[in-house]
Amino acid sequence: SSPAGLTANFGSPLYVYNESILRQRCREMKTLVYLPCFTACYSTKANGNPHRLRIVREEGLIADAMSPGEIALLKAAGFPKESICYVCNNVSAEELKHAAAECNHVSVDSLSQLETFGSVVQGGKVMVRVNPGLGAGHHDKVITAGKKTKFGVSPRDFTAMRSILDRYELELVGLNQHVGSLFMDAGAFLEAAKWLLDTAKDFPGIKIVDFGGGFGIPYKKYDGEERLPLDELSERFTALLQSWTAEAGFDGQFIIEPGRYISAECSILLG
Repeated sequence: SSPAGLTANFGSPLYVYNESILRQRCREMKTLVYLPCFTACYSTKANGNPHRLRIVREEGLIADAMSPGEIALLKAAGFPKESICYVCNNVSAEELKHAAAECNHVSVDSLSQLETFGSVVQGGKVMVRVNPGLGAGHHDKVITAGKKTKFGVSPRDFTAMRSILDRYELELVGLNQHVGSLFMDAGAFLEAAKWLLDTAKDFPGIKIVDFGGGFGIPYKKYDGEERLPLDELSERFTALLQSWTAEAGFDGQFIIEPGRYISAECSILLG
């Protein structure tokens, strides 16, 4: 139907979604690296429409939640516990305990959150977000790594982090990072990925390396803005992970969090 036909039929304002584009974006991210241990994680906060979530699940992606409500949405859409990651910032002890029971793993992003998690999930499994010391994004406000951000544990605090892990008998199952939102140049992302892999060598036994994301889309495409060069990123990223996996003997899982990359371009608002 035409936009006019849709609004005549359903009224306005009206959100309209293109399923084929949604599926295409899911497949682009899931196959960004051709390794069986690689997958993409859909960010529920980007769009939590239950019908869209079911499509994302059908495409074989896992998903992250950052609130109890988002956990409920994912479960209603058919995501099993094993496919839900909890990635949170500054939440209560009760919420962390709930997330540990309902999700495959919980990722905390500060020493204080790690301490809180250990106090309510002693002996549990946890991921920690680390700060690579560099960021990327289309604006200072969305650069979420580097010296000017509150997110992630810095290497200078790793000794304290290990102390908390030992005190509460926590198993560190993975590391993650997020350099920022809407980067259009693969360089900073790959540089941060190399840093995370180097850091992972200091934590033998981890099973998950989550590179985060913030994959950009061309908001100014009508002015000639180019798309994120996925072919180049795929080639360089795949080579990096293949060589590191062989060197480190890693048999765990690699994850990316593309964020709004999957959601934004298949959505339109009619008014």
